[in-house]
Amino acid sequence: MTKDVHHHALSGRRILVVEDERLIALDIQDILEGWGCTVLGPVATTTAALGLIERDCPDAAILDVHLNDETSEPVGDALRACQRPFLVMTAYQPRHLTGVLRDAPLLSKPVDEKKLRRELSALLEGGADHGS
Repeated sequence: MTKDVHHHALSGRRILVVEDERLIALDIQDILEGWGCTVLGPVATTTAALGLIERDCPDAAILDVHLNDETSEPVGDALRACQRPFLVMTAYQPRHLTGVLRDAPLLSKPVDEKKLRRELSALLEGGADHGS
């Protein structure tokens, strides 16, 4: 695989992964680590994600919308509060998203590595103002 300029934008970045489907979470983790990112998590609950953010706010995050019987919306709120960008990765249509999740960049499952790299790089290069 060819490494491009986006690879350098991601190397060394701390990315929170919030995903309740273990295989998808591990796939995302492998991709991010391959780009030189440090992965926080992956975690499968809002509570675990909020705990990580409170201890050490990540550079950015990838959020699944539905986590078992809860939503990741409180995680998006916490990230917005510490001025960190995030994207949403879900099988749901945009019209089903609410609150801060509705304003975030949206990627469809399954993971498309090229789109993920492009969106995550754009988030990090755009800084805290992206999606505000």
